[in-house]
Amino acid sequence: MAQLWKVVGGADRGGLIVRSECDLTSDILNTRLATDSIVKELEFSDGRLGYELISGVGPKKGWVSTTLRGKDLLVKEALVSEGKNQEQAIEESNIDVESEITAESRERMEKEPSEEEKEALRQYTEKFAGARDGRQEGFNRRSFPWFSQQPREKTTPAEALQAALAFKSKGKGERKELKPRLWEVDSDGEEVPICAQCYLPVGEFSYRAREGVDSCVHAECMALVISKDAQLDEEKRVKEDNAKKLKSRLEYEIGWRIDSVPKNAAIAERLGCSPLPQGLCCLVYDEVARTVKIAATHEPAASVNLEYLMLALKVRKDKCREPLFSLDPVDPHNMEKTPQKKVYEPSWLAGTSVGDVMFQADYFLKELALGEYEMPSVGMLSVFDWSERQDKQEEWAAREWFVVKRAEVRMAQDKTLIPHVKMGVEAREQVVGRTGLEDKAVTRPNHPCKKFAESFTRNFDLIAERKSVVFHLRELAKASVMAKFLIDSNARVDNSWYKVADEIIASTKPEAHPQIPQLWNMRNNSRIQLKNGRLVDMVTGLKTSMRAIYGGVQFGLDKFELAQRATMQGSAMMAPGLQGMQMGSRQPMFMPQRFQLGQRGETPQGVDLNLDKFSLTAPDRMNDSLPPCSASLDS
Repeated sequence: MAQLWKVVGGADRGGLIVRSECDLTSDILNTRLATDSIVKELEFSDGRLGYELISGVGPKKGWVSTTLRGKDLLVKEALVSEGKNQEQAIEESNIDVESEITAESRERMEKEPSEEEKEALRQYTEKFAGARDGRQEGFNRRSFPWFSQQPREKTTPAEALQAALAFKSKGKGERKELKPRLWEVDSDGEEVPICAQCYLPVGEFSYRAREGVDSCVHAECMALVISKDAQLDEEKRVKEDNAKKLKSRLEYEIGWRIDSVPKNAAIAERLGCSPLPQGLCCLVYDEVARTVKIAATHEPAASVNLEYLMLALKVRKDKCREPLFSLDPVDPHNMEKTPQKKVYEPSWLAGTSVGDVMFQADYFLKELALGEYEMPSVGMLSVFDWSERQDKQEEWAAREWFVVKRAEVRMAQDKTLIPHVKMGVEAREQVVGRTGLEDKAVTRPNHPCKKFAESFTRNFDLIAERKSVVFHLRELAKASVMAKFLIDSNARVDNSWYKVADEIIASTKPEAHPQIPQLWNMRNNSRIQLKNGRLVDMVTGLKTSMRAIYGGVQFGLDKFELAQRATMQGSAMMAPGLQGMQMGSRQPMFMPQRFQLGQRGETPQGVDLNLDKFSLTAPDRMNDSLPPCSASLDS
């Protein structure tokens, strides 16, 4: 008789390890003997079984351990005669098991169901059957009320509410018990108070904490608490101020919008320009006839905004000056609360595109000086930052305004006029006089407003490329330079140009907000000093020192003398082959070389281009150094 074994172990490891010999040091076979496999015993020695695989997965022959740490890995199944087929024996054993299961199930089926089983079956079948009266066949929706379209009321049982309230009150009591203990017992058995912040012994001197009369904190911890509270108050104040400023900007239409920039196409069409330019426009000057015409260009240096030019030309003709704007306090003796009024010269500039770009640029300059925005260039500081560096808390007032430091009109070989300006910002400290704010006789070089103006001037071109409102203020300065040139050179300007300016002024709506609220910014400075474990100097709160900034845009072009400019002849630096600045030509673009012009001193007033310091009666000729600028669209 042969003994059969069944593999019951090794399920978690993929089967049993099989060796080639009985010795545990013999070679391990490549595959393992899978769980539930049936093997026949060939030899048995000291818990080691030599087997032959009957069914399952694994090596055909080998040696395995029957037990491991008291756990059976193989169990005996049955004895089989040698001449009998083992597979047949396994099948017979399976048939016996199935016959026993079939007999049990047959007895269960022959047994009659009880009354309770019958009632449960009847109620279950009623849920799926149709109505017994025959009115509705099939699905009975009344058996499934959750499918109804009518929403059911959700009610909470009274017992559940009472249990929730009891649990809530119990939770409150537990939280009170979990409150940290603010004392400890030392080695002598005495109670020692501990800090409510760091939970360390407080020593001989302490401050009362917020937790109550019996709580105390170190002086260092109290300084941290005060500093943290000041920071939270500052964040809250800044959030409220930002909300007020945003509301004010929306109400008074403060803030530059790119859609407010006038387009050239409409003005060119009114002036009868043909073909109609679709992009940048420039002026072409005929020196013999002293006439100008509008042409298209691809060179930004030669471009000019036509609406800015029309309005600046009218101002130059009527007032013999350039547009001016100033943002001044209504009541100079109450600078902290007084609103600011917009001052235009001439007054009809209010509401026009020229007046808007001057106001928005000037307001942006004030906001940037007060630290409202991130500085557009690395290294620039606001007036607050300069004041903190100097550690001076005195009150002062100052004005800032845009100025034109250099202006000239250049001419390419194709007679294209190229206005060139170099702009900056100037500042003066002010005091309250009899007639209002007046400039101080001397402004110290390290004044915060003076330092900011110098930094803005150094980075003006970079800021103009990054801030659209500053860029278009520079475009207005270019148009004003061009207007001064046309008037000073006695150029024959068609009357339609002035009519277009009159139409623009007539169609302009009145200024909606001639006065705007005061621009403000505040910083909270905290200083806490500790000495010998005590707070000896504690100044925490909002600094109310007043720093007012006013001013505007003062181009100041009248100080430039350009009427008697000498003709610029060709030099060794001139590139050969560049004969003009025609649009559509194949020569490479070239930025004109800049030249410093003489200036005569003049005191700036508010927002004023002050172009009278420039003489623009004759353009600078740069015949062989400038590429083409103007041509028809089909060239």
